[in-house]
Amino acid sequence: MNTQLLILGNGFDLQCNLKSSYEDFFKNALIDTHGESFGLEQLRDGVSGFWEILLYHYYLTNKSANLMWYDIESIIKKTLFKIFDKDNLGFTFWSKALSRAKKIPNNLILNRFFGSIENYLYVYLEIFFRNNLDLNQTYPESETIDLIIKKLFNELHNFEKRFCKYLKEILVDSNNQEQINEKYIIDAFNLLNKLTRFSEVDFKHLDDIITQEYREVKEVVSERQTITRIKNVNVLKGFSKLKFVNILSFNYTNIFDILSVSAPCTYSNVHGKLCGEKCQESCNLTNIIFGIDDKAIQSNGENIDLRLFSKTYRKMLSSSVPISILPPNNIPLQIKFYGHSLSEADYSYFQSIFDYYNLYSNNNVSLLFYYSEGHEQTDAIYNLINEYGKTLSNKEQGKNLLHKLLLENRLNINKIS
Repeated sequence: MNTQLLILGNGFDLQCNLKSSYEDFFKNALIDTHGESFGLEQLRDGVSGFWEILLYHYYLTNKSANLMWYDIESIIKKTLFKIFDKDNLGFTFWSKALSRAKKIPNNLILNRFFGSIENYLYVYLEIFFRNNLDLNQTYPESETIDLIIKKLFNELHNFEKRFCKYLKEILVDSNNQEQINEKYIIDAFNLLNKLTRFSEVDFKHLDDIITQEYREVKEVVSERQTITRIKNVNVLKGFSKLKFVNILSFNYTNIFDILSVSAPCTYSNVHGKLCGEKCQESCNLTNIIFGIDDKAIQSNGENIDLRLFSKTYRKMLSSSVPISILPPNNIPLQIKFYGHSLSEADYSYFQSIFDYYNLYSNNNVSLLFYYSEGHEQTDAIYNLINEYGKTLSNKEQGKNLLHKLLLENRLNINKIS
């Protein structure tokens, strides 16, 4: 079996009928849609926070225009640059909000809370300044920026915890909260099998995937001996071929973690994964990462302080998020994609991978893009390869990279049933 690097996006979980998209999260966890037909949609009771309310404003403003109001990470990027970028006169949005906070009485600030997205940002910052600064004093710009960044980042972390909790709730059986969503697990393994061809089995039951055995353990408690039954769960031996597969997942789920078994392959969640603990109000264990591409921050030299919102920077800080181990670059390799939007937000990862394998000259490396009915990606693939070509030192090679890959049969787009 050839060595494979399988890159998965959220389309994988969605194809397995897990409502894990940002849109699903918003509509099922944040908004109360009971009054939708009467135009009475509102945030659920207990839902608050800067990013939650901002997303709600995007929803109210853009849903009828079929815009990507639920594209959380694009909204994070747009919002941060809106707040911190300087205009033609050298002013920033936050400095204007600070100036307004010094002039507008509190009661007027609250009365202006609803309205446009821009107005919401103004009001939020004005209230924040009133609660955290003595408006009669002058503070160094760096100190004020640091305060805003820390506040928005803490709000983002709370937002991530809410998403983590939502995912864990939909991963359990709707009829029995103590049991995992077996249908998702079975669908996920069948889809993984179609993508990697590691088995001839069509999985129909959980018993086709794992073995469950009990063993007795003797313990001495308060001078009395007790016997405890412990359940051991293992993946069946038929999964041994997965050792030739490295999975790089942009999802926050990991099917082996959900089953509480050791993965028979190298499996890395790029932007963190669900914690194994039961969610509580004070839980801080989630290592789910929302953020923006590091390249966007580097290209915006004025706002290097925003690195805290870079997914790359946060991954570097988090010891709980493993660094992906790629297969060696001196062996035949298939790099497979499925369910990933191939969006600009993750170009840094793809560039690093293509650089590592010397995509232009290494004939041992081929790219396979899989898609399901209704999710064709020809344009996205075209853009990805051409954008990567622009990074090559030899610009002429960069311009003909796509043509070279097709000519050498090293790029294929395949539909799976």
